[in-house]
Amino acid sequence: MAFWLKKLLSAWLLPLPLAFLALGLGLWWARAEATRSRGLRLAFGGFMLLYVAALPPVAFGILAPLEADMPGYSPDGGPVRAVVALGAGYHPVAGRPLTGQVSSASVTRVAEAIRVLRLHPNARLHCTGWGGEWPGSNAETACALAVALGVEASRTVMHPTPRDTEEEAIAIAAAVPSGRVVVVTHAAHMPRAQALFKRQGVHAVPAPTGHVSAAHTRWTLLPSSRALGTTEGALHEWQGRLWLALKQVVAQ
Repeated sequence: MAFWLKKLLSAWLLPLPLAFLALGLGLWWARAEATRSRGLRLAFGGFMLLYVAALPPVAFGILAPLEADMPGYSPDGGPVRAVVALGAGYHPVAGRPLTGQVSSASVTRVAEAIRVLRLHPNARLHCTGWGGEWPGSNAETACALAVALGVEASRTVMHPTPRDTEEEAIAIAAAVPSGRVVVVTHAAHMPRAQALFKRQGVHAVPAPTGHVSAAHTRWTLLPSSRALGTTEGALHEWQGRLWLALKQVVAQ
């Protein structure tokens, strides 16, 4: 129940659905004389929310703190038992290549996980992530992609049931009860992933990838769909941090 409640709230508490809700409700109210002024103000507020969220400086301003202090992985000489590629979206369609059956984010994570795995010949690759309403899973497809890219099948381990990062951490803690684990996920997601793995007693070493924020952001007042997507992705991650903080408070 908590999982679906989290999904529902996180889906609606983002600029795009909130803006369309405000626009729709505002225009509906504007039809009647008694509520016209209030409706127009609400509709204008929805428009401004959408506009501001689609500005590149706003998008990268929200994202940059999430990716701060997230350099790429380099081995420090310590032994590593497992490399974990966290799930990031799965949408199988018959006839498509493996790279088209998982999201571009998942492909990025698998590619980085393979790079790290080659630095640690004694480690195994753990792929995580459920399939939702689809047959199969992100974990199975990600491991299959890794094998297609040269990883020995005997070095792969699939965890097809975890639905979110917390469940992924629980699964890895059970599969790798001791030793260092390199966790591969997007830079913005890494701090929260590390916190969740630490709560499960996993010695997680970060291997961030998929960095989006640039060293210098071009200041412009022209909105873009790409910036809107970046804003929503960053806000989703901030929501995840807030949810984790609330769970910690409740648990105390």
